[in-house]
Amino acid sequence: MNVTRESPEQVALPIDKSAFALGLDEFSLLSRIQAGEINAVRGRSGEMLISQAELAQLAGRAVTEQSFTEDTKLLPDRSLGIEHHLGLKHRDGRRSSYQIAGSEERFTESEINSYRAASSVIANPLESVRDMNRQMQVEGQLPNSGDFEINTPQTGQWEIHSALLNLNHGEILLCQRGDEFAVIERLDEDSPYAQANGATRMLWQGNDAQALTEAFKDDAKLTLEFMASNLTARAQKIAWEQFPEQSPGEVVAAISQRCHQAIANEETISQHQKMDQNRDRGISI
Repeated sequence: MNVTRESPEQVALPIDKSAFALGLDEFSLLSRIQAGEINAVRGRSGEMLISQAELAQLAGRAVTEQSFTEDTKLLPDRSLGIEHHLGLKHRDGRRSSYQIAGSEERFTESEINSYRAASSVIANPLESVRDMNRQMQVEGQLPNSGDFEINTPQTGQWEIHSALLNLNHGEILLCQRGDEFAVIERLDEDSPYAQANGATRMLWQGNDAQALTEAFKDDAKLTLEFMASNLTARAQKIAWEQFPEQSPGEVVAAISQRCHQAIANEETISQHQKMDQNRDRGISI
């Protein structure tokens, strides 16, 4: 992974805007950064960025952020995991009436406003992370494109066996050709990145379909962890910029926990919840 620190004179776009400019999903972009195929910049907040020069090379044309509009509308408390209670005490002894699902921390009104703003911005990509994590626990799903054959100069001709991951702007496919198998990523053909670099790439190739599938899932899990970490950094930046009077440590910790839960298996989450409940009831495990 090739990552440099952001310099004051550098013009760079965050991952969401970069992915939009290239016509990619954030998953596809971050996986290429992990593989060292795309150079990235780490912002002062810890968020990953792509320089405009790098984006221009990837898209085959100049790239700006003017066409990207970020949704800043606050989402309902329920969808953000915010729970309202009466009679709670804040960590410093003040009255507090807010908790966040999965967290034992109590939050004040001003802290929860910071959490609302930051969590609302990352809500959609975080839901995408949850959806991709769920997909990787399903076998034999069909590709969204409805195609069952792939034939490109980058990969050759293959029959599509199943979709390992359906993305908004592409799909990752388990393919077969005789006794040989391959994991192939296919992008939207009309995306700027695909037009400049080709719409398909070979990820894995071999004779054992199960081994290839597991290898892809291991890599994909790392990418989802990368996405969750980057979303936490994005949320932290928003909390600092919009609520500078607040110390965002506890808020960011709650968001980080929520992002981590998005990439945990449902069974693991359920086990942790049962352990927490048993601990609260004084049951020894």
